[in-house]
Parts: sequence; C-alpha cells; structure tokens
Amino acid sequence: MHENTPETARPMVKDAYIPTDRFEELDLVDLDGVFGILEVHAANLLPDLEACLAYLSRILRDGAAASHPKTREWVVPLVRKAMALGPFHRQCLDMAHRLFGDAQAGARMERLKSFPLDDSLYDFTSVMNDPGKMERKRAKLQAVLKRTPGHVLAASQMLQLDHYSGVERGTWLDAFVVPPFFQREWDYRLFQHLADLGDVDGAMALWPSVAELPRDEIQLNLVAELHAKRGHTDQALGAYRQSLALDPRQTALRYRMAELENPTRADRSLPAQKDVCICLYSWNKADDLEKTLASLAGTDIGKAKLRILLNGCTDRSLQVAEAARALFPHNDYGVISLPVNVGAPAARNWLAALPEVRASEFLAYLDDDVELPADWLAHFLTVMRDQPSTTVVGAKVVFGTEPRMFQYLFRAFSLACNAGIKLTEPCRIAQYDTGLYDFVRPTDNVMGCCHLLRLAHLDKGPQFDLRYSPSQVDDVAHDLALRVHGGEVRYCGLVRCIHHQNTGGGFKRRMTDAQVGQVLGNDVKFYYCFRGHLARIRELMAQAALDAPGCGPGPSA
Repeated sequence: MHENTPETARPMVKDAYIPTDRFEELDLVDLDGVFGILEVHAANLLPDLEACLAYLSRILRDGAAASHPKTREWVVPLVRKAMALGPFHRQCLDMAHRLFGDAQAGARMERLKSFPLDDSLYDFTSVMNDPGKMERKRAKLQAVLKRTPGHVLAASQMLQLDHYSGVERGTWLDAFVVPPFFQREWDYRLFQHLADLGDVDGAMALWPSVAELPRDEIQLNLVAELHAKRGHTDQALGAYRQSLALDPRQTALRYRMAELENPTRADRSLPAQKDVCICLYSWNKADDLEKTLASLAGTDIGKAKLRILLNGCTDRSLQVAEAARALFPHNDYGVISLPVNVGAPAARNWLAALPEVRASEFLAYLDDDVELPADWLAHFLTVMRDQPSTTVVGAKVVFGTEPRMFQYLFRAFSLACNAGIKLTEPCRIAQYDTGLYDFVRPTDNVMGCCHLLRLAHLDKGPQFDLRYSPSQVDDVAHDLALRVHGGEVRYCGLVRCIHHQNTGGGFKRRMTDAQVGQVLGNDVKFYYCFRGHLARIRELMAQAALDAPGCGPGPSA
C-alpha cells in the first residue's frame, strides 16, 4: 500500500460541500491529499498533458512542497511526461529548465523565440465546443504558416487541431518546412499524432528517428501498441517493460501486459446456455433505436429475452420496435409502450420489475443509440463466470466518429471528505482508442449504456435512484451504491461499444443552461446521497490501492 493513500486527504474547509470542475478538487485538500488523488489517477488512467500541468501547478504553488517527501518523487516524472507530451509547449520547457536546469529545454526555448505566436493561438479550450472557433483558429494558424513555412509552433498547434478532428495528415503539412534543428522533435510530435490516430505504418516510419531520442514512457507506450497491432507481442511487452522501469505506477500497463501475455478468450457457448434478459428503453429516437436493434440482431445473444420500453414516445418508435420482432425470430421479444416519459431511472426500474426479468440470471441494459461487437455478450458472461463475485460488468465506450475516440472507460473513487466526493475522470479528453485499455479489471463504475448485471446479487433487483430523473448519474450512483455495500464491478475493455450520443460533437458538446443546472443539481444530490458512507468509501479506496498490481515503489527519477 502506498505511504499516503487518499484516505489521508484532509479538506481545507470543514463540513461545507463545494461543487468542483475538472481538477478543482485539488484545491479542497492539503498536499498529502493532492498526492493521494494523484496516486489514484495513476492507478486508473495514464495522465495527459492537461493532467500533468494541473497536478504540477497545484503541487508547486503549495508552500509545503519544498519540504514534502513526495514532491520530487512525483514532480520529476510529471515534468518528464509533460515534456514528452508537449515537445514545443512553452510552459513545459520553462518548467523543466527552471526546476532541473535542463539545458536542452533551455536551448529549445531560446530557439522557439524566433517563432513568435499570438497568445490566443495557444489556448484551445474554446474550440472544444465550438466548431466555428476551431475553423477560425485554423485559418489564423494557416496564415502564419503561409508567411513563415517553418513556423514550428504554428505547425504544432495545427497538428493539435487535426488531432481533435481525427485528421491524420492535413494538406497544410505538404508546405510545412521543418527547421533542421527541430527535425527530431518534430518527428516525435508527428509520431505521437499518427500513433494516437492509429496510423501504424505512418508512425512506424518515424520510429527510427524517435528512437534516437532519450527514452520516455510516452513514446514507449505508443510504440508498444503499434507493435501489438502488427502482432509483435514480444516487442510490445518489451516496450511496456521499459516504460514501467521509468514509471512503475502506470497500473494500466500492468493490466494490458497481462492481457497480451494471456489473452482472454470469450466463451461463445455461454449466450446459448445462460438465462439473460436484454432491456432497452427509448424516448423519441426512432432512427437511433432502429439502428441499435439492427446492430443487436447482428450479435450473438443466444436465447436471451428482449424487452423494449418506449418512454412516452410520440414518434414512430412503436412501429420500429414492433417491426424489429422479425430480427429476433428465436427470442422472446416484448414491447412496453408507456403513455408518458418516466425518465431513465424509472424506466430501468420498470424493466427490472417485470416478472420474466426478475426470474432471469442476468440482466443487460443497453441504450437506444449503440453499436455492439458480435461477441459482446459472450465476453460479459465469460467475465461473470470467471469472476463469480462480480455484480456488474461494462464495456469500453467510444464515440461514433472515426477514428474512435474514448467516451467512457471506468471510474474510481478519488476523494472522499466533507468538502466533496469525487471520482476519477471517465477517460482523458480527446483520447483515441489505441488498444492500451483493452483488458479486464476491477473498478467502481462502468458506463450504463452497455452493461450486464448478475441478479442473484440484487435481492430486490436493480434499484436506480429516482432522484436523478430524468437521466444522467443514476447508473453511476447504482454502481457506487453496490460498491459501498460490498458488490464488485468490472470493466471489460475487450468489448468496444460505439455510443452515438453526442457523436459529431463528442467532447466538443456545448450544454444548455438547463443541462448545466441539471448536472449541478445531480452533483449536489450525489454528494448528499453518499455523504453518510465516507468512511466506507475511504476503506474501498485503501483496498484498491493495496490491490493494484505492482503497488509499491514510486516513479523513477
């Protein structure tokens, strides 16, 4: 168990709940608490540039940082990661130069002074929910490159916009002239971009140049999955071992390596053997429902029963649901049409209360806008068979655009104090599915758009909290309530569920004021629903730290 687990996090305010956005919970705790949250992050997700800078900023501005025994232990690898993720990022270079006297970072900063760029072209926060702003920023950067074809900072920013858009190689690259003294750094920047987007051949063509640079875990993790895609498992494992030598706390790598060494095989006989009921609910999304049922019909669901609940639909959803009977000629198929929309929690509860559902061994909930792989149910049932203590198993969820961008992986408790209860992020923002999270692991929450429940563990059946109506965190709260009362949840990243919710906007979605109000309201309700379980949540966090594979030595300096 790590020396300072999250249970040591102490709130700076007493008995006052404070709503927080991304990383704002770091201001609720002292430095021990910050390192505790950081350890939870490392045990779940690999940090991106945003996370590295957020943690570094919080640590370094704390008056206790200079004397804290964990400061150097964490600051060194975080700066190394930030430098690798942002080879032309001024803040990262300045930090490496000031903190550690990194001469190469200092020299790179001096050279970058020859490429002035307006400060507004560094801030990409606004483009994430406004396609118009993204295009205007793109036009400004292209104008800079037209005037100065070797403007490496403008090119790096253009590459970031291409990354958000899923563009492997923008036409602007044909006119970009790489300054000779930045050739290897640019090759690394482009290597990351292509590897993230799944261009194996393009990224591997750059690898010989990148491999000449000092080793870091970012490049090693990317090349590991490039090798895995080519079927070169030994090379993939070798790269991951080198990465873990640099930073042993990359827990995701340990799960991924275990999967590469002993691949999980879905038992395809299980859907025909097990008693499963698959339930969907929908509200005025006839076209999505039609596509979802067609996708489901193309998967192996064996003898599973199906129940479709129409939540006060006024479009053609009833016709779609009835027509889909023909897609499942060998399955018990039923449609329930309600006169009003009772909301997601009540719809889930309604379906779970049906006698034929209660009599089933397993209950799968699907959203009405998903696409599923053929063996999704076999994989879930295999996890349930191999891990009989599991109550819930869920999928890796991606947006519908190509290349596939993560929407939701899994979440774990990261903070539990009187000022707030926080979970890890469901995934990094704008991260593509390289394969790194293809494994099975225990967690505290999986996404509710595609998950399977073992009904024998639920005496009264699933009970989704009506206080979260009409939708949103009821599925999260359900998993966490299970965890608090001893249930186990597992993530199965071997099932990739395509969730079309917000596809086309994805992480760039802009919420209305009403939606923001509902999110904030549910956040408050969530806290007060679980406030009485703070001690139990801290126990779960401590146990998770103890159980994490490779728990022990900290990052390499």
